Amino acid sequence: QAARKKRRAQNRKAKAARLAPRPAAGLLRPVVHPPTQRYNMKLRLGKGFTIEELREAKIPMKLAPTIGIAVDHRRRNRCTESLQANVHRLKLYRSKLLVFPKKSGKKGVKKGDTPKSELQNVAQNTLKEIIPVERPALRVKARAITSEEKEASAYKRMKKARTDKKYEGAKRKKAEGEKKDA
Repeated sequence: QAARKKRRAQNRKAKAARLAPRPAAGLLRPVVHPPTQRYNMKLRLGKGFTIEELREAKIPMKLAPTIGIAVDHRRRNRCTESLQANVHRLKLYRSKLLVFPKKSGKKGVKKGDTPKSELQNVAQNTLKEIIPVERPALRVKARAITSEEKEASAYKRMKKARTDKKYEGAKRKKAEGEKKDA
């Protein structure tokens, strides 16, 4: 569909021109792990940043949507790694952000606005994602098996762990009995 491809490209251009100087991708979104075992090793963009992530990045919750950051009050942080990754993402965005004053003149400039000298001919971010997601390579380079790995038996290790778990209570009871006798 060559004509449709052309039309889509024109629509993307028109949308970017309409949003300029804001990023064409829309709001900044967090990096999340999709649900279920099948996809949870991958990374994708989520709906919005959690309140905790915004707090860590020192961005007020009410200010976030006004400077192009998506907020999702329902999402929870289940691990510190993803929390830190998203906080880093927010800080990086904040460092690159240029805030235009709402009104012209001296009275229109508010605290946090970018100085006028830096706002001359600002380039628009036309990437699909404002800050691209760094997807780690899932392929592991092939290497020779070490002698240590050859000697180690996963079966024996699992069997030992299973028997240790089974007799743990009895071992503890025996140790307590010996402690009382002594």
